[in-house]
Amino acid sequence: MKQILKKLWCALGVGLCVPFFANANGVESYANQSGAYLRNPSCNTLYSSPEAVFYNIAGTAFMADGIYVHIGNQLVFKEYTNEANGIQYTDDENEYLFPSFSAVYKSGKIAFFGSFAVYGGGGSLKYNDGSALTAGILSEASLSSQSESDKYTQRASSASDEAKAQKYTATAQKYAHIATALSAAIENHSLDVYSRSFGEQLGLSFYFNQYISASACFRLLQGQQNVKIACDDSLFVSANGGSEIGFQAAGWGYSFVLGVHAKPLEDLDVTVQYQTKNAMQYEYTRVYGELTEVLGYEKGSKFHSDFPAVWNLGIGYQLLDELYISANFNAYKESDIELNGSFQDGKYNDSFEVAIGADYQVLDFLLISIGGVFTRTGGTAEVNNIVNPALNAFSLGTGGTVKCSKNVSIELGGLYSYFIEQEYEGVILNKKALNTALAINIKPF
Repeated sequence: MKQILKKLWCALGVGLCVPFFANANGVESYANQSGAYLRNPSCNTLYSSPEAVFYNIAGTAFMADGIYVHIGNQLVFKEYTNEANGIQYTDDENEYLFPSFSAVYKSGKIAFFGSFAVYGGGGSLKYNDGSALTAGILSEASLSSQSESDKYTQRASSASDEAKAQKYTATAQKYAHIATALSAAIENHSLDVYSRSFGEQLGLSFYFNQYISASACFRLLQGQQNVKIACDDSLFVSANGGSEIGFQAAGWGYSFVLGVHAKPLEDLDVTVQYQTKNAMQYEYTRVYGELTEVLGYEKGSKFHSDFPAVWNLGIGYQLLDELYISANFNAYKESDIELNGSFQDGKYNDSFEVAIGADYQVLDFLLISIGGVFTRTGGTAEVNNIVNPALNAFSLGTGGTVKCSKNVSIELGGLYSYFIEQEYEGVILNKKALNTALAINIKPF
């Protein structure tokens, strides 16, 4: 029985091995950190606002002297679907808090900067009627439990003495009780999942000359993961000692970011940025439900949910006085991360993103942006499931920046992602996502 239930949590645990949900392109995209990405996802050469801290840290050295502050938030409207045996399960839990903050102090050749954001993505899933994953595994667990019950019933009938017969009969009744309870939960359960990874970074950049700058920073991440399956059927409650099984976990990790911004020509920007692997170690802070305890996962035990090393490349050109065009390439070394998750090893392939975009200064106070990005995920059949549907996607973003005064601007952006439906082991996965953002950028001094 322990191995059966372990399969249930294993399938959920692999999905939780990495942060997910709110980033428009899914778990494979760690690029979306602020509204600048939504209005133009090709922003690796950005250096004209404090949002450069998220995408091009070396670019802060090319900013004019002064203090810059960015404050923003995103609203994420999403729908996840999974279908098996003709039954479709849907999650449409939206996200209304996806904050971003950054600040830059530039003086002479040096710029100091810091930021706070949901660096690993995050959000919630809520399947009020369960999911294809949990329904299928609950069904398998119920059948296997009944098989165990039948086995011990047979042993009881052939036992050599009364004491052994009574012991085998009691064990058979226990498994029969669990089988009935799990069967009752198949069509009468809900699934709630929450995962989020907040992060802070501090660093500095140095302006060598008009052609090149370099930068380095330290990034610290904190993560939270909660999973809960609930069933109010009396048989399930009796076997489990309550209506819920689940866990809560918390973890942290750190990494470093190095960047170079080159301007070989006055109107040409070339940027390279490298983020080191972040080995995120989590610890169970709470485990509840007797059926969960059977798994042997105890409060205080640890597991890894790492973030991959990332290469961010960008090129941008001031084609006209009013028009700036750019292209990006982001490569994620996901095959090297440790995903022993809560329950088993999961293995991703490497992934990448390719983006192009343009920013047009329509009026002195109005900048309009547009851009598109293709995401090739690293999802495999081993790790892809309803909790974390890693799907290839095409995304289109647009928006603008309105300059309210000399030192204050308001930013609006939106990005819609079209995901390519994929079937994994008999389950059809799909999702939709629309991110919107509102932000203010200020230069108080």
